Amino acid sequence: MTRIPLDELDHKIIDRLSHDARVSNREIGREFGLTEGTIRSRLKRLLDNKVIRVAAVTNANRLKNPFLAYLWIEANTAGDIHALAEHLASLPEIGFVSTMLGRADVLAMTLVEDGNQLTEFLHQTIDKIPGVRRVRYSLGQNFIKHDFRYCVLVD
Repeated sequence: MTRIPLDELDHKIIDRLSHDARVSNREIGREFGLTEGTIRSRLKRLLDNKVIRVAAVTNANRLKNPFLAYLWIEANTAGDIHALAEHLASLPEIGFVSTMLGRADVLAMTLVEDGNQLTEFLHQTIDKIPGVRRVRYSLGQNFIKHDFRYCVLVD
């Protein structure tokens, strides 16, 4: 994948969209003193090169009883890590997966409503994945800040 250079205008467009992705090209152009066509072509370049992606994000604070579960997973062997991470990434309940150095081999995150839902998910799904040696978890209870501009894009 080729990296494209980003200039100040690209960064300004990205920052503006991070606050409201539904804003029109015309409105951004008006704010920046540029034409709608300039903004449209810049935005197309950013999207085509996968620098940005426009997506809806769930506001966890609006859910009834949200808990963000951080699953710290140890693999049986180093050779199991990649397949384990890929399997986790294929699960619709999992929103984030990363291989790690240090505390665990893989970190996965999922949003649950209560401890019973998490327990069932761990025992009925995670524990049955080949290569899982141990799972430790932490629960995020109160969401203070999440900067959506730094969500990782994965091809």
